[in-house]
Amino acid sequence: MVMGTVRRAAMNGKTIHPMKEQRGIVLIVSMLVLTVLSVLGLAFLTTARTEDTIAANYRNHTAAFYAAEAGVESGVASLKALLATTPVPTDKQLTDILAPALTDPNYTFGAFQVTRVRTAQPYSYTSSIASGPFSGLLAARTDYVVTAQVTGPRGSRAQVSQTIQYMQIPLFQFAVFYGRGVDLEITPAPPMVIKGRVHANSNIHMYGGTSLRIESPVTTSGHMYRDIKSDPNKKKYNPEIKAADGTFKLLDFDYEVKNITYDGSTNTWDKSDAAYWKNTALSRFGGTVMDGDMGIKDLNLPLPELLTTPANPDVISHQIIEKGLPGDSDALKDAKLYYQADLRIVNGVATLKDGSAATLDPGVTTTKKFWDNRDKRYITVTEVDVKRLDGNLKTLFPTTPFNGILYVSNDASDTGVRLVNGEKLPSTGLSLVSEKPVYIQGDYNTKDKVPASVLADAITVLSNNWKPNNFDSDAKAKGKISDRPAKDTTVNAAFMLGPASESVLGTGNGQLENVIRFLEDWDGKTINYNGSIASLWHSQHAQGQWGCCGSQPWHYYKPPNRNWSFDTTFLTNPPPGTPMAIEIMRSRWSQM
Repeated sequence: MVMGTVRRAAMNGKTIHPMKEQRGIVLIVSMLVLTVLSVLGLAFLTTARTEDTIAANYRNHTAAFYAAEAGVESGVASLKALLATTPVPTDKQLTDILAPALTDPNYTFGAFQVTRVRTAQPYSYTSSIASGPFSGLLAARTDYVVTAQVTGPRGSRAQVSQTIQYMQIPLFQFAVFYGRGVDLEITPAPPMVIKGRVHANSNIHMYGGTSLRIESPVTTSGHMYRDIKSDPNKKKYNPEIKAADGTFKLLDFDYEVKNITYDGSTNTWDKSDAAYWKNTALSRFGGTVMDGDMGIKDLNLPLPELLTTPANPDVISHQIIEKGLPGDSDALKDAKLYYQADLRIVNGVATLKDGSAATLDPGVTTTKKFWDNRDKRYITVTEVDVKRLDGNLKTLFPTTPFNGILYVSNDASDTGVRLVNGEKLPSTGLSLVSEKPVYIQGDYNTKDKVPASVLADAITVLSNNWKPNNFDSDAKAKGKISDRPAKDTTVNAAFMLGPASESVLGTGNGQLENVIRFLEDWDGKTINYNGSIASLWHSQHAQGQWGCCGSQPWHYYKPPNRNWSFDTTFLTNPPPGTPMAIEIMRSRWSQM
């Protein structure tokens, strides 16, 4: 049947070719394949271009981000430099901080600014330090924000902000504070308990004697040693320090000695093995014993020179108690207490802060001379009768209250200041400041106690027996120690003062327990001291070396029983003009 059909088709002159129909189908399929491949290729190309665009945008944004971050870091560095010289900068000084130059011209700062969070006075506010080794202390805090916005190619943009906290920490919140260049040495013979914080910007040397107990954190930007600087071989006794868990634990190891027994034997290791010291201290005390290896930094006064590494930091720190001088920079004027004092008595002339004359009632100041048996010289003192001064203040300040800061000094050599009749101080509190040695005669700030301090080259306490027995007389002042028997005396005031020198091998400076000076036979008598001790310099005028306790011709006193305590009211109500240490901390960081 099929063959018949083919033949009929052939007979009719028509030929059928099945292969031509197949080639048409192949063409159509090929066109479809090419179309699909073209679409896929276009899709791949579009995807590649999209990914390239995304990658380029990412690179541009990343570059903009790093540029903005660099701008913030530059702004923070400039702000710190400004705050070092100007603790309260003007708005113009802040706006004058410029963005750094960018190396790629495709990126520019769309915005750059350094601003205070609080735009009107007062800029600062009291805040508790929330974290770190000084957590819990109060500080006057000023917040700044550094913001940098950078724009780049293809509309890329990044903005970064960093908050900076400028913290001013009152130094009298520490029971003991020692500055850079003045090593803290504690080597009591009778038992000694320190109940407040202890900090040093230099090394700490603790030799426990029969007992040394510290109930608060101990920090230093240097290192801790359990010895006496004048005799480093003495390593027999170990202090007790309260750990973070509330228990007292022995510090029987230090920066260079792994452990020590009471027979004096030691196990030492290489000083470069700081990890053992660091890890063991943190494990045992939980952060209440920390040094420079654990990140403790200096807490310095706002003196620009202290921000570097000066050869004489103690001399620089002494400037805060020195007189104002022509040419003093704004930073020095901010730091020197002379400029803060509402009343100044210099070379016998009384003036107010604005430089106008101040009339003192008769007897407020007199001039006396006596022999200082430690310095082996006559000292001419400006004697300030605190009781008479208190009565005079209402006349001197009839409308605006006295700010509590009194500056007294004399340019002549061999001069000093002596405070008498100081049982009751002005109700505003009183901070006596002098670049010369100060002598406190008799009980001080014992009636209706107020915040008080004495900041001086050196401080000597003369007992309640000094005046009644006329120890000013040569016969008593130059006589044997037994010619000057002391009497129990109480002083309630923070002290900022200096030892005469640094201890060296074979010669000590009296250590913390003797940084307050004495000139009498205190054997069996008690000095009741309630305050805070800060030692930021070596005395520049009172140069007599420490000498105790009556067995040698050059000894000039016998030590008292020391009933010392930290005045915890300073934590919330410090004395007028309390010097501040500066801590600059980073706070919130944000990216937009």
